[in-house]
Amino acid sequence: METELFSLVAITFLFIEAEPLILFKRYLGFREEEYDSMSKLKRYFHKLITCHLCSGFWIGLAFTGSLYQAVLVSVLSELLKKIMSL
Repeated sequence: METELFSLVAITFLFIEAEPLILFKRYLGFREEEYDSMSKLKRYFHKLITCHLCSGFWIGLAFTGSLYQAVLVSVLSELLKKIMSL
């Protein structure tokens, strides 16, 4: 169980921080510098794919099917982000 959780935390971290995925998100139109001019719906999806807590929760829920494990993936992903940014 722990291996699966840590794997999902790593997947979430890479989904947010990996350069190829950032470029792909920009290609889809989710550019940070255009955030203020986005519609509310596009802002919602922008936050969903750039926030460690949001993405971690949904990735965790999709792979585990457990609400508790999804919350753990979400919080651990945010902690990993904070540790990596030191």
